[in-house]
Amino acid sequence: MQEKTCERLHNVQCEGMANVKYFFRDIELPNRAEYMPNAEFATRFPGEKGIAVDSFKKLVAYAADWSGPHPVQRKITYKSFPSRHECNARCMNGRHDGACECQCGGRNHGLGAILQLAN
Repeated sequence: MQEKTCERLHNVQCEGMANVKYFFRDIELPNRAEYMPNAEFATRFPGEKGIAVDSFKKLVAYAADWSGPHPVQRKITYKSFPSRHECNARCMNGRHDGACECQCGGRNHGLGAILQLAN
């Protein structure tokens, strides 16, 4: 059931362009991304960091099994024609909103900082 306070995002993926992938920890969130007001986000996900859409809302999305919503911690742009090189420290410690073309498909990009915050 969709919350009344969430607004649906319309993601358009065009052929030949990069795809944006959303992640919560190491879980890819390929289904429906929405905005959630900051107050509701803080109540539903205490202590979790999320990507702010603006000063009033944060991004949440659903996992492949439609569980969720989960807070979006990483928003990775995955190139359409990636080199698919082996992941390394540059990927693991990359920006949470960076671009990736590793063989992991963006799953490991920026994960180092998220895991460090969890500990």
